[in-house]
Amino acid sequence: MTARPVITLTTDFGAGSPYVAALKAALLAGCPDATLVDVSHSVSAFDLEGAGFVLWAGTRHFGEGAVHLAVVDPGVGTSRRPLAVQLGRSYWVAPDNGLLSLLLRESPQSPAAVALHRPEGASPTFEGRDVFAPAAAALASGARLAAVGVPVDDLKRLPESPPRVLWVDAFGNLVTSLKPPVGGVKLGPVAVRRNALTYEEVGPGELFYYTGSMGFIEVGVRDGRADLLLAAGAGSAVQALEAR
Repeated sequence: MTARPVITLTTDFGAGSPYVAALKAALLAGCPDATLVDVSHSVSAFDLEGAGFVLWAGTRHFGEGAVHLAVVDPGVGTSRRPLAVQLGRSYWVAPDNGLLSLLLRESPQSPAAVALHRPEGASPTFEGRDVFAPAAAALASGARLAAVGVPVDDLKRLPESPPRVLWVDAFGNLVTSLKPPVGGVKLGPVAVRRNALTYEEVGPGELFYYTGSMGFIEVGVRDGRADLLLAAGAGSAVQALEAR
C-alpha cells in the first residue's frame, strides 16, 4: 500500500480563518489524496523569526517526501519571490523573505530551490492560495522541483538578531533563541539562575531555565506561567548570563 502524500500548513492567518480553508481547498484540488496537517495558524503576524522557529520545530519530525507549506508573508504581491526548497527528499514552499532562515541554518543538507511559476490570474493579495498551494500540491503529487519553478541559489536569510523569546507555548514557557551552555537567563530586570532538568526538581512557583526538547534554552515556572510572571512574550529581549 502506497502512503498518502503529506502536506503541512504553517500560517499567520489565525485559527478558524476562511483563508486556511481556501488554502486547503486549493491543495486538495491539486492533490486529492493528501493528508493535510496543521502545524499552526496562530504564529504572530509578520514575525518572520518566530514563525520560522515554529515552522522548523513543527516540520522536523515528518518523514521524507512531506511537503511543508508556510505562508507568513508581509511582502505579498511585491517583488519578493515565491519559493519551493528541497532538503533531502522533502520540500518547503514559502516566500523568499527569510522565513526559512532557521530551517536552512539547522539543516545538515544543502538546499535546492526554485522561484515558483506564477499562474495566470493569480491574486496579488492571496498568493498562498493561487501560487504556493498549487506548487505544494504538485510536489506532493510527485512533480519534480524543476517542474514548478526556475532554479535560484541566493535565498534570503534573516540577519542575526539579539537574543529574544521566539515562542511562548500553551503552558507559558518561554522558548528563547539561546542555546546551551549558559549560566542563566535575564529577562528585563529578572535574572533566572536556577537550572533544572525537569519541573520536579524545583519548588512550586519557582522560576528556572532548562534546555528544552528542541535544543534551545527555555524559561519556565513550576505550577505557573513564566510569560505572565515575567510579563514577557514573543520578541522579548533576553540575555545569556555567564556562570558564576
